[in-house]
Amino acid sequence: MILTEIGDEKMLSRAMKEAIKVSLAFTSAIVLAIFFGWDKPYWAAITVVTLASNESFSHSIKAAHNRILGTFVGASMAIGLVAFFAQDRFLFISSFILLAGIFTAMSYDRKNGYFFRIAFIVCALISFMGSFDDAISVKIIFLRLQETILGVVVFSLVYQFLWPMNSEVEFYEQQKSTSKGLHDLVVELTECVSGKKAYTQETLADYQARLLAMSNNIKSHSLILDLPAAGSYQLSQQRKHWRKLTLASDEAIVKLQAWLDKAAPLVNNTALPSDSEHQQGSTLLSELANEAVIIELNEQLIEISDTVSLIQEARRELHKSAGQLNHSFDAVEKIKVTSHWQHVIKQWNNPTPLSIRLKDSAIVMVSLMASFALWIYLPLPNGYMFPMLAAVFAINLVAMPKFIVNQALVGMCVSGALVLLQYTFIMPALTEIWQLAAFYFINLLIIWRVCSTPELAVQKVIGANLLVVLTMSALYLTPSFDITASLNMFVQVFLALGVIRFFIAWCKEG
Repeated sequence: MILTEIGDEKMLSRAMKEAIKVSLAFTSAIVLAIFFGWDKPYWAAITVVTLASNESFSHSIKAAHNRILGTFVGASMAIGLVAFFAQDRFLFISSFILLAGIFTAMSYDRKNGYFFRIAFIVCALISFMGSFDDAISVKIIFLRLQETILGVVVFSLVYQFLWPMNSEVEFYEQQKSTSKGLHDLVVELTECVSGKKAYTQETLADYQARLLAMSNNIKSHSLILDLPAAGSYQLSQQRKHWRKLTLASDEAIVKLQAWLDKAAPLVNNTALPSDSEHQQGSTLLSELANEAVIIELNEQLIEISDTVSLIQEARRELHKSAGQLNHSFDAVEKIKVTSHWQHVIKQWNNPTPLSIRLKDSAIVMVSLMASFALWIYLPLPNGYMFPMLAAVFAINLVAMPKFIVNQALVGMCVSGALVLLQYTFIMPALTEIWQLAAFYFINLLIIWRVCSTPELAVQKVIGANLLVVLTMSALYLTPSFDITASLNMFVQVFLALGVIRFFIAWCKEG
């Protein structure tokens, strides 16, 4: 019987289904790696977590390809560094920091940014964990490849057969959400123009945030239209029409943003004389602007509203036309777009200005310089672990806003404390493999379900990674439970994250 029949689907939310799927894949990867006698099962589990953190299965498969390819490239770079510079500390550190800067700048590419990040991370892992020895490094490379492939295979099988959500369903849901969001926003702005709804700084900020979320959603899911649409016959046949709808939605968002920018000075009273005290408390556009401005704003909204209505009509028409895949659709033909798909995608692929990318590269390089200095001149335990952790954190966190980095620090403290308590008082009593599997399944299920909201996305990744990193000794073929080693690891993780956070807070504005 197909696994999708397990349980009553009506009783499970989508967030719970996702939590069950990732927990099952995570636990299966660990159990299989132990069964095969592999030394570091947590690598396979971390692969599952990374893939599950993507927006859709298509994005996950793309990430899986990049992860495997990045592993090959990162391993090759590590072998080169160890072979040529292992005997010269200054040359090795200099080359490693230079690579960090280059790959940080390259990691902003929308399609292949993850490839560059994982290539550098693998390079760091193999260079340091191999103890700068060629033979040990090669052994770790093969183990890393095995674990990565195992994680990808287990993830793919679980997500294909347990409550599958293919690219077509994900994309249709995104299109529906975006068109509805645009329609609701146009309705609210029309009420503001007509005087039925107040127009304040708070509502303006809310409208801008909603537009930004819709824009990011479109940019993220537009990748599906450039990826192989496996299992999505209708979507693949209607690709041209859906690209046009995506472009139309993006242009509507741009026009609405321009509309808000034009109306923003009104709510701030910048268009009024400073002595107009009787209007300082006004919250209606009809009181803030003259008649000509109101007419112009209303005309622009009518034009945008017509486009949004056509987008909704075309979406419904395409969605219901499974038997007419190559049919000419009237609603789609009526939509006029001024941009070209390849041109827009090229803009989306590298949205971050070169100056910001270079600045972030410099932050990563300075952070690693400080980390290597601490590693060399302070008696830190666990040898190579500190600079390796600093390198991994630096390239992953530098692109995030400062408040996300602060949240990561808080989440690491809470998650780390909870994991260490379980490691001390629960895990030593687990003597069977099924007990270990149940432990990881329950913990990851709780983490993924509690942190299912978008604002907690970083927390669930941190919690899942700490779950295996701080308990890795229990996953050895001959398990050991040494709280000192786990505490040392936790302290080094915290210290490495603190160093990166210091330089990000010092050098970045937002």
